[in-house]
Amino acid sequence: MQTMIWPAAIAVLGAALFLGAAGVFLLAVQYRRHGRLSWRRTITTAMAAIYGFGLFSYTMLPLPATRQAACYSGMGITQTDPGHFLYEFRAAIAELGLRGFATSFVLWQILFNIILFMPLGILAVRWLRGNVFTGMVLGFAASLAIELTQYTGIWGLYNCAYRVADVDDLIMNTAGALLGAILAYLPIFSFLTGPKEGDARYAAPRRVTRARRALANVFDAAITTGAVFAITGALSLIERLGGPATNERLMNFWIPLVVVFFVFLLPSISPGRASLGQRCAWLMVAGPGSVPASAPRALIRSILGFGGITFLFQISTSLTDVSPYPILNMLVTAYIAVSVVFFLADSHHRGLAGKATRTGFIDRRAMSIREH
Repeated sequence: MQTMIWPAAIAVLGAALFLGAAGVFLLAVQYRRHGRLSWRRTITTAMAAIYGFGLFSYTMLPLPATRQAACYSGMGITQTDPGHFLYEFRAAIAELGLRGFATSFVLWQILFNIILFMPLGILAVRWLRGNVFTGMVLGFAASLAIELTQYTGIWGLYNCAYRVADVDDLIMNTAGALLGAILAYLPIFSFLTGPKEGDARYAAPRRVTRARRALANVFDAAITTGAVFAITGALSLIERLGGPATNERLMNFWIPLVVVFFVFLLPSISPGRASLGQRCAWLMVAGPGSVPASAPRALIRSILGFGGITFLFQISTSLTDVSPYPILNMLVTAYIAVSVVFFLADSHHRGLAGKATRTGFIDRRAMSIREH
């Protein structure tokens, strides 16, 4: 029982960490694609993440402690005889009888291979909006990738195969995905299907609300923080592996500056006049008369608005324990507080930057309607 529980616990923990780190990005992609967020689609995405980590933990873990740990006689023997499990069934029935066979490891190993891949078929039909054939092909491809990974010792990471690559597993896993795809059409699984919105590019423009503005800021903050963390983490890893050393000014100033430039400043002066997060929320900076703002006006708004705030926050929050700019921390906090007050008090949902530059936001799809 313990061998069945701990991979599930690892799957839940892994999915929680993944969703905590990438959840906002997934919401941004969802909003960009569908023009709104759906609780059902979000919950199904979370379930898909848990299932993906579960599939990994049940088929790949535990890993050997060293590269040579799996290299001994009898470990990782490849099974290439299709239907070999039928001979094992017959031998188990002869030895244990039907009652003993019903609870035997031989039977439940095969059943577990089928059950493990049934959710993949269900998700292929409901979440990916495929069909039975899609579920079967996806199950076959996923199972083949797993068996090859086991056979190659995670593609050479280990010197020997550390688990048995079994052609019967490939067959049973594919059968499980096929069965899941068939069962997916039952009404009980309809909750896994999100609303059937079309492409958000062709949807009617919607009113720009405070919640929508705030959501765009969340997207921008997540994209910026994720990019800075990924770049600085990669440089730190390269340094530990013997690569060139990094310095604090590069890590704490220049990298945040480059990231903010590509997330906020460059997109703001490009056609579309919006940061990456605002583009995900289908927003566009507009000047008086609800027409697209000029590039200089949009750039100034970004510097005075959330783009500048994000940059100042990044450089005032050092990767070291003590901030190198304690005064800047206080100034940024005060500026954020004033901007929030303006944002909440203004009837047009404009913050301090919007007031100063006489700009606001419109749904960018409204411009396509005007052009036609």
